[in-house]
Amino acid sequence: MKLKYSIDIKNTPENVFPWIGNPDKAMEWQSSVSGGEIIDEKPGMIGTTFSETVEEDGQGTEMQGIITDWKENELIAMHLSGKYNSVDVEWRLEELEGFTRLTGNFDIRVKSFLRLLSLILWPAFKKKTMIQLREEFARLKELCEQNT
Repeated sequence: MKLKYSIDIKNTPENVFPWIGNPDKAMEWQSSVSGGEIIDEKPGMIGTTFSETVEEDGQGTEMQGIITDWKENELIAMHLSGKYNSVDVEWRLEELEGFTRLTGNFDIRVKSFLRLLSLILWPAFKKKTMIQLREEFARLKELCEQNT
């Protein structure tokens, strides 16, 4: 199941990128992420492993992640895997005249018996997830545009 969301932020990629690449800053705008830590940081960041605690409807689950691509101020891609699903995420920043376009691409794969259920519930899940993305991206935009 693939999702994509973009937002334009009145700031430079150099000022937006840390809000995505730094786990502590990311938790300030990603409402479902309640914790995380870098397990093994690699030079150049590709191959860096981390854990992330994700909460949904009051229930938390831990996901293990690895950074699969990293271009400072341009791109972060990662693969996360947990008990219920795996997700490939790509954050892409594009510098345009006077602002940065941030695009998130998400490929969500549900595991085990939940796979069939997810096919049935996909429209409701997609709607809920898109609302969450809109709210999170709006919060990120607000944080990045403060004091500019």
